[in-house]
Amino acid sequence: MTENNEGQTSNGNSVIKTSDAARVIVYTGNVMKQANINSFNSGKNNQELVSALTDTLKAYLYTKPMWTFDKVNGILEIPDPFYFDQKLTEDRNEYEITAKLFYLPSSSTSVIEPSPPPQYVAQSIYHLFKVLGINTIDTFIVYFNGLIFNYSDEVDGSSSNDNFTKSDYDNLIKVWTELEKFHVNNRIHKLGVSEFTKNRLESFINAVEISPKVNQINIIDCNNGEILEFAKKNDIELLTHRDPTVILPSKTFQNIIEETNTNKISLNNDLLPRWVLKYSVMIKCRGVVANKGYIVMGSTPNSGLNFTYTIDH
Repeated sequence: MTENNEGQTSNGNSVIKTSDAARVIVYTGNVMKQANINSFNSGKNNQELVSALTDTLKAYLYTKPMWTFDKVNGILEIPDPFYFDQKLTEDRNEYEITAKLFYLPSSSTSVIEPSPPPQYVAQSIYHLFKVLGINTIDTFIVYFNGLIFNYSDEVDGSSSNDNFTKSDYDNLIKVWTELEKFHVNNRIHKLGVSEFTKNRLESFINAVEISPKVNQINIIDCNNGEILEFAKKNDIELLTHRDPTVILPSKTFQNIIEETNTNKISLNNDLLPRWVLKYSVMIKCRGVVANKGYIVMGSTPNSGLNFTYTIDH
Protein backbone atom coordinates (compact mmCIF):
# COMPACT_ATOMS: atom_id res chain seq x y z
CA MET A 1 0.00 0.00 0.00
CA THR A 2 1.37 3.42 -0.96
CA GLU A 3 0.25 6.90 -0.02
CA ASN A 4 0.41 10.37 -1.56
CA ASN A 5 -0.19 13.88 -0.31
CA GLU A 6 -3.60 14.22 -1.94
CA GLY A 7 -5.37 12.07 0.61
CA GLN A 8 -5.35 8.98 -1.56
CA THR A 9 -4.12 5.47 -0.89
CA SER A 10 -3.14 3.16 -3.68
CA ASN A 11 -3.79 -0.50 -3.06
CA GLY A 12 -3.11 -2.69 -6.08
CA ASN A 13 -5.18 -1.37 -8.97
CA SER A 14 -7.57 0.65 -6.79
CA VAL A 15 -7.17 4.15 -5.40
CA ILE A 16 -9.01 5.12 -2.21
CA LYS A 17 -9.69 8.78 -1.45
CA THR A 18 -9.95 9.50 2.25
CA SER A 19 -12.73 11.99 1.56
CA ASP A 20 -14.78 9.16 0.04
CA ALA A 21 -14.37 6.75 2.97
CA ALA A 22 -17.81 5.74 4.22
CA ARG A 23 -16.48 4.21 7.44
CA VAL A 24 -13.75 5.58 9.69
CA ILE A 25 -12.08 4.44 12.90
CA VAL A 26 -10.18 7.10 14.87
CA TYR A 27 -7.78 6.20 17.70
CA THR A 28 -7.00 9.16 19.98
CA GLY A 29 -3.86 7.66 21.44
CA ASN A 30 -2.98 8.06 25.10
CA VAL A 31 -4.63 11.26 26.32
CA MET A 32 -2.54 11.08 29.50
CA LYS A 33 0.44 12.23 27.43
CA GLN A 34 -1.24 15.16 25.77
CA ALA A 35 0.18 18.56 26.65
CA ASN A 36 -3.20 20.03 27.57
CA ILE A 37 -4.36 17.17 29.78
CA ASN A 38 -4.36 19.43 32.87
CA SER A 39 -6.73 21.85 31.18
CA PHE A 40 -9.55 19.30 31.03
CA ASN A 41 -12.42 20.24 33.26
CA SER A 42 -13.10 17.49 35.80
CA GLY A 43 -16.83 18.15 35.59
CA LYS A 44 -19.43 16.32 33.58
CA ASN A 45 -18.47 17.12 29.97
CA ASN A 46 -16.87 15.67 26.86
CA GLN A 47 -14.03 18.14 26.47
CA GLU A 48 -11.38 15.47 26.93
CA LEU A 49 -12.75 13.43 24.03
CA VAL A 50 -13.31 16.49 21.80
CA SER A 51 -9.76 17.73 22.41
CA ALA A 52 -8.25 14.30 21.81
CA LEU A 53 -10.20 13.80 18.57
CA THR A 54 -9.26 17.25 17.32
CA ASP A 55 -5.57 16.69 18.09
CA THR A 56 -5.57 13.30 16.37
CA LEU A 57 -7.23 14.57 13.21
CA LYS A 58 -4.97 17.60 13.05
CA ALA A 59 -1.95 15.34 13.36
CA TYR A 60 -3.38 13.05 10.67
CA LEU A 61 -4.04 15.94 8.31
CA TYR A 62 -0.95 18.06 8.89
CA THR A 63 1.76 15.42 9.22
CA LYS A 64 2.76 12.53 7.01
CA PRO A 65 -0.41 10.45 6.61
CA MET A 66 -0.37 7.20 8.59
CA TRP A 67 -3.80 5.86 7.83
CA THR A 68 -4.52 2.30 6.76
CA PHE A 69 -7.47 1.01 4.80
CA ASP A 70 -9.29 -2.22 5.62
CA LYS A 71 -10.45 -3.13 2.14
CA VAL A 72 -12.57 -6.09 3.31
CA ASN A 73 -14.78 -3.97 5.60
CA GLY A 74 -14.22 -0.67 3.79
CA ILE A 75 -12.84 1.11 6.86
CA LEU A 76 -10.29 3.92 6.98
CA GLU A 77 -8.27 3.66 10.22
CA ILE A 78 -6.63 6.80 11.62
CA PRO A 79 -4.16 6.45 14.50
CA ASP A 80 -2.60 9.30 16.43
CA PRO A 81 0.87 9.38 14.81
CA PHE A 82 2.49 10.67 18.00
CA TYR A 83 1.14 7.93 20.29
CA PHE A 84 0.58 5.11 17.85
CA ASP A 85 2.35 2.36 19.79
CA GLN A 86 0.18 1.71 22.84
CA LYS A 87 0.89 -2.00 23.24
CA LEU A 88 1.48 -3.08 26.83
CA THR A 89 5.15 -3.37 27.77
CA GLU A 90 4.83 -5.51 30.90
CA ASP A 91 3.11 -8.82 31.64
CA ARG A 92 -0.65 -8.59 31.04
CA ASN A 93 -1.35 -9.57 34.66
CA GLU A 94 0.29 -6.34 35.82
CA TYR A 95 -2.54 -4.27 34.34
CA GLU A 96 -6.22 -3.66 35.04
CA ILE A 97 -8.03 -2.77 31.80
CA THR A 98 -11.48 -1.20 31.82
CA ALA A 99 -13.54 -0.30 28.75
CA LYS A 100 -16.86 1.49 28.34
CA LEU A 101 -18.85 1.29 25.12
CA PHE A 102 -21.15 4.24 24.42
CA TYR A 103 -24.14 3.78 22.15
CA LEU A 104 -24.86 7.24 20.70
CA PRO A 105 -28.01 8.97 19.40
CA SER A 106 -26.64 8.40 15.90
CA SER A 107 -25.86 4.73 16.55
CA SER A 108 -28.95 3.66 14.67
CA THR A 109 -29.75 6.53 12.31
CA SER A 110 -29.46 4.27 9.30
CA VAL A 111 -32.24 3.11 7.00
CA ILE A 112 -30.31 -0.13 6.64
CA GLU A 113 -30.13 -1.02 10.36
CA PRO A 114 -32.85 0.91 12.23
CA SER A 115 -31.93 -0.49 15.67
CA PRO A 116 -28.51 -0.24 17.35
CA PRO A 117 -26.43 -3.16 16.05
CA PRO A 118 -25.15 -5.65 18.66
CA GLN A 119 -22.12 -5.95 16.35
CA TYR A 120 -20.76 -2.77 17.94
CA VAL A 121 -19.58 -4.97 20.78
CA ALA A 122 -17.26 -7.08 18.61
CA GLN A 123 -16.20 -4.06 16.57
CA SER A 124 -15.08 -2.09 19.63
CA ILE A 125 -13.41 -5.08 21.28
CA TYR A 126 -11.52 -5.94 18.10
CA HIS A 127 -10.05 -2.46 17.84
CA LEU A 128 -9.15 -2.29 21.54
CA PHE A 129 -7.39 -5.65 21.30
CA LYS A 130 -5.56 -4.34 18.27
CA VAL A 131 -4.39 -1.04 19.73
CA LEU A 132 -3.27 -2.44 23.11
CA GLY A 133 -2.01 -5.79 21.84
CA ILE A 134 -4.21 -7.75 24.27
CA ASN A 135 -6.80 -10.52 24.15
CA THR A 136 -8.62 -9.98 27.45
CA ILE A 137 -10.44 -7.11 29.17
CA ASP A 138 -10.95 -7.00 32.93
CA THR A 139 -14.17 -4.95 32.98
CA PHE A 140 -16.42 -4.02 30.06
CA ILE A 141 -19.30 -1.60 30.64
CA VAL A 142 -22.01 -0.76 28.13
CA TYR A 143 -23.94 2.51 28.14
CA PHE A 144 -27.13 2.56 26.13
CA ASN A 145 -28.04 5.91 24.59
CA GLY A 146 -30.55 7.99 26.51
CA LEU A 147 -30.45 6.24 29.88
CA ILE A 148 -30.33 8.41 32.96
CA PHE A 149 -30.53 7.42 36.59
CA ASN A 150 -34.10 8.47 37.36
CA TYR A 151 -34.57 8.74 41.11
CA SER A 152 -38.38 8.86 40.84
CA ASP A 153 -38.25 5.33 39.46
CA GLU A 154 -36.74 4.21 42.76
CA VAL A 155 -39.32 6.00 44.87
CA ASP A 156 -42.61 4.57 43.63
CA GLY A 157 -41.53 1.81 41.25
CA SER A 158 -43.71 3.19 38.48
CA SER A 159 -42.49 2.37 34.99
CA SER A 160 -44.09 5.60 33.80
CA ASN A 161 -41.32 7.45 35.60
CA ASP A 162 -38.60 5.40 33.92
CA ASN A 163 -37.27 6.53 30.53
CA PHE A 164 -36.22 2.93 29.86
CA THR A 165 -38.67 1.82 27.16
CA LYS A 166 -39.42 -1.74 26.09
CA SER A 167 -37.59 -1.09 22.82
CA ASP A 168 -34.53 0.09 24.76
CA TYR A 169 -34.76 -2.99 26.95
CA ASP A 170 -35.03 -5.43 24.05
CA ASN A 171 -32.12 -3.80 22.24
CA LEU A 172 -29.93 -3.90 25.31
CA ILE A 173 -30.69 -7.60 25.81
CA LYS A 174 -29.40 -8.23 22.27
CA VAL A 175 -26.25 -6.27 22.99
CA TRP A 176 -25.78 -8.09 26.31
CA THR A 177 -26.07 -11.47 24.60
CA GLU A 178 -23.04 -10.56 22.49
CA LEU A 179 -21.11 -9.54 25.60
CA GLU A 180 -21.97 -12.82 27.30
CA LYS A 181 -20.16 -14.72 24.53
CA PHE A 182 -16.93 -12.90 25.33
CA HIS A 183 -17.38 -13.49 29.06
CA VAL A 184 -18.01 -17.22 28.66
CA ASN A 185 -14.75 -17.57 26.74
CA ASN A 186 -12.76 -15.48 29.24
CA ARG A 187 -12.17 -12.55 26.93
CA ILE A 188 -14.01 -10.28 29.38
CA HIS A 189 -13.83 -11.01 33.10
CA LYS A 190 -16.57 -8.71 34.41
CA LEU A 191 -19.57 -7.31 32.56
CA GLY A 192 -21.15 -4.04 33.55
CA VAL A 193 -23.99 -1.64 32.77
CA SER A 194 -24.38 2.09 33.29
CA GLU A 195 -27.19 4.23 34.72
CA PHE A 196 -29.25 1.26 35.91
CA THR A 197 -31.70 1.93 38.70
CA LYS A 198 -32.76 -0.79 41.13
CA ASN A 199 -35.88 -1.56 39.09
CA ARG A 200 -33.92 -1.78 35.84
CA LEU A 201 -31.40 -4.13 37.42
CA GLU A 202 -34.13 -6.38 38.84
CA SER A 203 -35.79 -6.76 35.45
CA PHE A 204 -32.50 -7.15 33.63
CA ILE A 205 -31.06 -9.81 35.92
CA ASN A 206 -34.18 -11.93 35.43
CA ALA A 207 -33.85 -11.73 31.64
CA VAL A 208 -30.16 -12.52 31.04
CA GLU A 209 -27.96 -15.57 31.48
CA ILE A 210 -25.04 -13.71 33.05
CA SER A 211 -25.83 -10.93 35.52
CA PRO A 212 -23.85 -7.68 35.49
CA LYS A 213 -21.21 -7.43 38.17
CA VAL A 214 -20.76 -3.69 37.76
CA ASN A 215 -23.20 -0.78 37.62
CA GLN A 216 -21.67 2.59 36.80
CA ILE A 217 -23.76 5.59 37.82
CA ASN A 218 -23.22 9.32 37.81
CA ILE A 219 -21.31 10.57 40.82
CA ILE A 220 -24.25 12.75 41.93
CA ASP A 221 -26.41 9.61 42.38
CA CYS A 222 -23.90 7.53 44.31
CA ASN A 223 -25.63 8.01 47.68
CA ASN A 224 -28.98 6.62 46.56
CA GLY A 225 -29.99 4.19 49.32
CA GLU A 226 -32.11 1.87 47.15
CA ILE A 227 -29.36 1.13 44.64
CA LEU A 228 -26.68 0.81 47.33
CA GLU A 229 -28.69 -1.81 49.20
CA PHE A 230 -29.63 -3.74 46.06
CA ALA A 231 -26.07 -3.75 44.74
CA LYS A 232 -24.69 -5.05 48.02
CA LYS A 233 -27.32 -7.80 48.21
CA ASN A 234 -26.65 -8.94 44.63
CA ASP A 235 -22.84 -8.64 44.66
CA ILE A 236 -22.81 -5.78 42.15
CA GLU A 237 -19.95 -3.30 42.31
CA LEU A 238 -21.04 0.34 42.07
CA LEU A 239 -18.70 2.65 40.21
CA THR A 240 -19.11 6.36 39.59
CA HIS A 241 -18.48 8.44 36.48
CA ARG A 242 -18.70 12.01 35.20
CA ASP A 243 -19.52 11.19 31.58
CA PRO A 244 -22.16 13.30 29.83
CA THR A 245 -25.38 11.68 28.65
CA VAL A 246 -24.22 12.12 25.05
CA ILE A 247 -20.45 11.89 24.93
CA LEU A 248 -20.18 12.73 21.22
CA PRO A 249 -23.10 14.52 19.53
CA SER A 250 -23.24 14.20 15.74
CA LYS A 251 -22.91 17.96 15.26
CA THR A 252 -19.80 18.08 17.43
CA PHE A 253 -18.17 15.26 15.47
CA GLN A 254 -18.97 16.88 12.14
CA ASN A 255 -17.70 20.25 13.37
CA ILE A 256 -14.38 18.65 14.32
CA ILE A 257 -14.08 17.13 10.85
CA GLU A 258 -14.99 20.39 9.14
CA GLU A 259 -12.54 22.41 11.23
CA THR A 260 -9.61 20.04 10.66
CA ASN A 261 -10.12 19.23 6.97
CA THR A 262 -7.64 20.71 4.52
CA ASN A 263 -7.60 21.10 0.75
CA LYS A 264 -5.12 18.25 0.35
CA ILE A 265 -6.40 15.71 2.86
CA SER A 266 -9.94 15.54 4.21
CA LEU A 267 -12.65 13.28 5.59
CA ASN A 268 -16.23 12.91 4.45
CA ASN A 269 -18.28 15.70 6.04
CA ASP A 270 -21.34 13.42 6.27
CA LEU A 271 -19.76 11.00 8.75
CA LEU A 272 -21.87 10.34 11.85
CA PRO A 273 -20.42 8.99 15.12
CA ARG A 274 -21.82 5.50 15.72
CA TRP A 275 -20.02 4.37 18.87
CA VAL A 276 -17.29 5.51 21.24
CA LEU A 277 -15.11 3.19 23.30
CA LYS A 278 -13.42 4.76 26.30
CA TYR A 279 -10.65 2.70 27.88
CA SER A 280 -8.12 2.93 30.68
CA VAL A 281 -5.07 0.88 31.61
CA MET A 282 -4.10 0.91 35.28
CA ILE A 283 -0.85 -0.45 36.69
CA LYS A 284 -2.07 -2.63 39.55
CA CYS A 285 0.92 -2.43 41.88
CA ARG A 286 1.04 1.36 41.72
CA GLY A 287 -2.68 2.10 41.41
CA VAL A 288 -2.10 4.67 38.68
CA VAL A 289 -3.59 5.00 35.21
CA ALA A 290 -0.81 4.69 32.63
CA ASN A 291 -2.94 4.84 29.50
CA LYS A 292 -6.33 6.31 28.77
CA GLY A 293 -7.87 6.83 25.37
CA TYR A 294 -10.84 6.66 23.04
CA ILE A 295 -11.73 4.81 19.88
CA VAL A 296 -14.46 6.31 17.70
CA MET A 297 -16.28 4.71 14.78
CA GLY A 298 -18.05 6.93 12.29
CA SER A 299 -19.87 6.19 9.07
CA THR A 300 -22.02 7.90 6.46
CA PRO A 301 -25.83 7.84 6.89
CA ASN A 302 -26.58 4.97 4.52
CA SER A 303 -23.48 2.84 5.00
CA GLY A 304 -24.02 -0.61 6.47
CA LEU A 305 -23.21 -0.86 10.18
CA ASN A 306 -23.55 -4.61 10.37
CA PHE A 307 -19.94 -5.50 9.54
CA THR A 308 -18.21 -8.04 11.71
CA TYR A 309 -14.70 -9.03 12.72
CA THR A 310 -13.42 -12.50 13.40
CA ILE A 311 -12.53 -12.66 17.07
CA ASP A 312 -11.90 -15.92 18.83
CA HIS A 313 -14.45 -15.41 21.55
